[in-house]
Amino acid sequence: MAREIHYLCTTASGKALHHIAGDKPVALEGRALLDRVESELFTDPAIPHGALNFDVEGTTVVLRGQLPSQADIDRVKGAVKKVRGVAKVRSFLHLPGMPAPNKVSALLAGTAATRQDGWPEEPPPDVDSEA
Repeated sequence: MAREIHYLCTTASGKALHHIAGDKPVALEGRALLDRVESELFTDPAIPHGALNFDVEGTTVVLRGQLPSQADIDRVKGAVKKVRGVAKVRSFLHLPGMPAPNKVSALLAGTAATRQDGWPEEPPPDVDSEA
């Protein structure tokens, strides 16, 4: 209890000093925000550790991975949104047997191009060869 009171007092006095000095709080970005997201998320045993990948772009967290149910996907997205410092969450989480949301348009475009144009009669030139 004494530690918590000490923590609250020092935090409040630190914020007051920053406010008086006119310092703006610095938002976490990059590796620091990624570390915070991982440490806060993985304390919850309901969140699957090995099925998720996180990337951070500024203050946006990008989620990738495959989860067994839509409820799990919603739980992970909600938990990430609650982490202090996260401004936006972009999710590429998907269910088993379904392509990731960022792959659907590419798969559809590739299928349409194959149907329209067919395969080329000649292979493209090898740009890596020294000839």
